[in-house]
Amino acid sequence: MKRTFKRSLSALSVITALALLAGVFALPAAAAADTAGYAAEVVRLVNAERAADGRRALANTNSKLNAAAQKRAQEIAVKYSHERPDGSGCFTVFTEHGLIFGAAGENIAVGEPTPAWVVTAWMNSPEHRSLILGLEANFNQIGAGVYEREDGTLCWSLLFINDYSVPVDPGAGKIAGGGTSHSSGNGGGSVNIFTRIWSWIKGFISRIADIFQF
Repeated sequence: MKRTFKRSLSALSVITALALLAGVFALPAAAAADTAGYAAEVVRLVNAERAADGRRALANTNSKLNAAAQKRAQEIAVKYSHERPDGSGCFTVFTEHGLIFGAAGENIAVGEPTPAWVVTAWMNSPEHRSLILGLEANFNQIGAGVYEREDGTLCWSLLFINDYSVPVDPGAGKIAGGGTSHSSGNGGGSVNIFTRIWSWIKGFISRIADIFQF
């Protein structure tokens, strides 16, 4: 009887110790991305690229344009395309938000983990780079949106307009679409295997950093 009690007590001690160890080493949930901060950083990086090319900065003070960009970031999480989930073209989002413009453009991407990555990807793509630098249209305003899916994948949107306040280049009346980022998933909005792996690695690194505080 005493021996049985001792064995039970010993087993209970082991279980308790394991539970305590599990609590110590449990990985906390990955922190959500600072999407507002990421959007602001994308704008800063875009304007840095423009400055390096000798071009003026784009204003990021239009709340309607930023709201439209955020809407598109949320939509491409569902449908990764310049066509909106309801089947309309992406530029209907401008008029939907009451924006008046002489020229407009859109860059989108899915899967890049940081602002630096997504701007680099866009700058390495001729069509996206053209919109960022305003090579075909004399844009003067920019809106940025970032949306995080439940699996941690980030969806990025940049909208550009010219609101008639500056002279428009000869080809600026053209509405331009920059296409999707070449390093992202497919046009249907699903995430490829490499994006999923990166999202998992990003979350794991974040958890380890939280534990060891580095």
